[in-house]
Amino acid sequence: MKAFSTVLLLIGLAAAHTASSQVAGPEELGPALVWTVQGDFRDIKQDIVTTIEAKGLVVSYTAYAANMLARTSEAIDDAKAVYDQGESILFCKADLSHELARQDPHNIVLCPYSISLYTLVEAPNTTYVSIRLPVLQVPAYIAVHDLLEQIVEQALEWYR
Repeated sequence: MKAFSTVLLLIGLAAAHTASSQVAGPEELGPALVWTVQGDFRDIKQDIVTTIEAKGLVVSYTAYAANMLARTSEAIDDAKAVYDQGESILFCKADLSHELARQDPHNIVLCPYSISLYTLVEAPNTTYVSIRLPVLQVPAYIAVHDLLEQIVEQALEWYR
């Protein structure tokens, strides 16, 4: 009977944990695999960068997409703010990039790899984390996609 009570308690705790999870996804949306996180953009970005660096990788560039769109919106007719914040973190992994190049030198367009984070104007407390869907006709990109997905999952573990 004690074992049964323990099992019920564990099931209850798991259900409570699942109900309070701050992460949904990943979900395929357009050309991306997207996680939805209830959390602070800056904290989530730092968790992504920390996870990348913990794998011995170096962030080569951060693209500030939302800033660019805001800065150029006056020059575009009917431009309206979509993103509250939005950045893409770029990096590579040498062995995977060499394999992409060996497979086809034109795969250079697949490096650096990108993880994007953004909040929408109408929902600034919801952070979206996204990666490209795998390029199906490029077998070597599967390992890159797996790495990207692993980084996001590890970084978001704190929010589950």
